[in-house]
Parts: sequence; C-alpha cells; structure tokens
Amino acid sequence: MISAVTLYNCTDVPEGMLTNSAPETYLSLFPDSIISPHITRLKITWWGDDPDGLVKGYRFSFDSTNWTYKEGNDSTFQLVIVGNDSTFRFWVAAVDDKGNIDPTPASNLFPVYNSPPSVSFNGGTSIPDTSFPVATFAWTGTDPDGDGSISKYYYALNDTSTWNELSATTSTITLRQANGIVPGQNNKLYMKVKDIAGVYSPVVTMPDSGRTWFVRPVTGKILLIDDYPASLSDNSAAAQFYRGALDTLPFLFSELDIKVNNGSNIPKIKNPMFIETLKLFECVIWYGFRGNNNNENPNYQLATETLPFYLAAGGKVFFSGGFGNTIDQGFNPVEFAPVDSVTFYQATTVFTTTPVIVYDQNYPELTVSSTIDRIRGLVYKPSARVVYKMPFNPTYDTTKITISIKDAAVNPKVFLMTVPLNRMNGSSNAAIFLRRILGTDFNIHN
Repeated sequence: MISAVTLYNCTDVPEGMLTNSAPETYLSLFPDSIISPHITRLKITWWGDDPDGLVKGYRFSFDSTNWTYKEGNDSTFQLVIVGNDSTFRFWVAAVDDKGNIDPTPASNLFPVYNSPPSVSFNGGTSIPDTSFPVATFAWTGTDPDGDGSISKYYYALNDTSTWNELSATTSTITLRQANGIVPGQNNKLYMKVKDIAGVYSPVVTMPDSGRTWFVRPVTGKILLIDDYPASLSDNSAAAQFYRGALDTLPFLFSELDIKVNNGSNIPKIKNPMFIETLKLFECVIWYGFRGNNNNENPNYQLATETLPFYLAAGGKVFFSGGFGNTIDQGFNPVEFAPVDSVTFYQATTVFTTTPVIVYDQNYPELTVSSTIDRIRGLVYKPSARVVYKMPFNPTYDTTKITISIKDAAVNPKVFLMTVPLNRMNGSSNAAIFLRRILGTDFNIHN
C-alpha cells in the first residue's frame, strides 16, 4: 500500500506567523529574598535567557526611569546615601539580539549601610619635639566604601572649637603662625575626615596620645645651625665661638642643634618644613666639623636637599665644615655652592700656627688655632671667587688647596669653607671674618 505524501514547493509560505520572544532576566538574589546590609560600594550580578535567540546586553536602573546599557553580567556601584544607612531598589532587563527588552525586569531591594572613614598621619612623618613656627603634616584618608567617598578633611590647632576645611584631594599641609601655631607654647594638631554621606571619622592628633610639640619663637635675622658632633672635645667651644661672634652684632639670632639626639630636631618632612623654617631667617650660619664617619661630618645631604631652595628664595648662607675620609670621585656634596667636586687629595694634618693664604685681600688673615686632620680642597666652578687657600709642604699643586670660596665677587649669597672656622682663630680674626661677611657681603644690619 502506498501512503500519500504531500509535497510543498520551497516558494510556498507556511500557514501561521513566527514571533520573537522577549528575553528573561534574573538577579543573583531573587526578589523578596532576605539581603544583609552591604557597604555603599556594591557589586550586583545578573544574567538573562532568550528561548529563541541570544542575549546581547542589559539595561539597568535605580529609579526605573533612567536606564544604562552594558553588555556585561555585573557592575560595581558607588551608592550615595545620607546618614548611616538606606535602601535602594535595582532593576535590570535583558536585551536580545533582535532588540527586544524584557518587559518585566528583574528587581530587588538592596539595603546598605555607610562605614565611617578614617584618617591617619603617614608613617615616618612625626613632628619634632621642638620646632620654629612652621610645621608640615602628611596624612592618608581611607573609606571602606571606597576612597572616592571621602568628601572633606578638617584640621584644628590646639583646640577643636574651630575646624578648618580642606579638599578631599589634599594630603599635606604646612602651617604657620598665621594659621594658628602659637610660638612660645606647646602645640597640637587635630584632624578628621568626612565622607560624602556626612559621616565623620574619629579624630587623630599629631603628636599622638597626650603629647604636644613646643614651638620656639623666631629670634633675630640669623639662624645658627649647630652641626658639630657632640663627641668632639671642643663641641662647647665651637658653639661658644659662634655665639660670641654674633653677640657683638646689633641684632639677635636663633639656634638650631641638628646633631643632638641623632638629629631629632630635623623635620621628617624636609621639603617643605625644613626649607620653610630656613625662610624665617635672612641668613643661615651652618657650622660643622669633619670626622672619621658620617655621624661626625656635616649633614651635606640635608644641606643639598634644602639650601638651594632657601637661596632661590633670597636667603644667604655661610657654611663651614670638612669632608670625610672617603668621597666618590666626581661627587659634589655641596651643590648649593659653585663647586664641581671635592679634591681626592687630603693633607694628613694641619698643625696650629699655620697661616692660610689670603687670596682675596678684602678678608683678614686666618691662622690654624687647633689641629685639623685631612683637609680636602675644592674644585670650584669658574663663577666662584676664591677667598682662602691652604699651603702644604710639600705643596699639593701650584694652586694649593682651596678651602674657602664665595659664589660672586659682589653681593654674594653663599660662603663655603672646607675647614671649621672655629679652629681657624689663631690670629683672633675668625670672628672678624664672619662679621665682615654678615655686614658687608650679606648686608644684614639692625
């Protein structure tokens, strides 16, 4: 028996009409499920299914009016709330490859809570126990809801009755007397941070705990920096020499010991705190020695990092101190002066009563008054003007060893000596030399 078979021409149109179904959308959490509160930085995941096609992307919204499109299956949102907590409803609708949108978007409520931000002062930036009326602070703010949630920083000096506002991008500040630092008293900084929800962090202080730092008033036009090692027997005599030279002047001066307690008076944030401290004075007299180790040598690194900025701001510098036993060839530890390098040669010992060679007759004769070991000379730049050279027997070279230069013939800003001036007072002219520099060259008067 032969069955009947109905054949259709390929050009015939089947009865009925094919329709494209809209996709379905699903959240990682189902509607009305219990959701624990999240922080305001929230990651939401979703997926979609299309029975007769492919899901191409998704539209999502937090108000069911304004929609955003993306092709991924998740996104992280920074939710902005006011206060400590809030609840957000989220909608997401799948879009298929024909452009059909799920007419019944998946939706759910997301309760969120706001975590308070925090602020802490950066490690290694503690304020010295004593300073002049300028102080630099550095901090870092964090927020569990995302650091982008930080809105403002606030600081107060000495009491919290008045808070000063700083932008969220601020991470350092240098404060002066005009900002509330009180000279002659103990001072303390308070700081807090606020997030975009208006929640404040706990208050932190510098110094921490119940401590404060003492602010010394600026006295006079000159800052006398003591960089002389306490281990030397003439440490007190060196300080007495400089104080005696300055006490005869008609104006006062301030002192700063940067060798005491392993340099505890040196600010941890040298730029700008130490530089701004120098700028409080018209002139800096920086004196040191030269020793067998770095602890006995002047702090050339600190000087090189700060004095060029001070000089560029109009300051004047007299620097006296030697160099250590070893020094890299071609290395210039005194970039604040017109020096190319320090000579490799060093005279082993220069004894007392040795007169120096006065290269510039505008300055008095100096004579070694206390034994100086291992003097190094300077390879100076053409712009420098030589003041003194040291004779040796046998001579080092035809130019002898240069031990003192200034940066210009007229109105100099820098004097540099590679020997301790306090050990060059055999003819009692060392103090006269220093006062001549201050009054005539640096034009510092009452």
